[in-house]
Amino acid sequence: MRRVAFVFGWIALALAVVLILLGISTWPPGGLMFASPFVFLIPGVFLALLGTLLLALGSRRPPSDLPGSDSE
Repeated sequence: MRRVAFVFGWIALALAVVLILLGISTWPPGGLMFASPFVFLIPGVFLALLGTLLLALGSRRPPSDLPGSDSE
């Protein structure tokens, strides 16, 4: 289950980067006049947060693998 969370975390982060770059590239030079940047930026930020959470959950080691634990 940790591996699935880890993989989905990286997928979410990759999609977040693409969406955020699309939002930045659609930003008009005269300032924000249309909502198109927010169509890309808001889901991009949400996916970045979700991906970070999934990576944290997927890469966490079980307590028995931590250094200093006496599991033997």
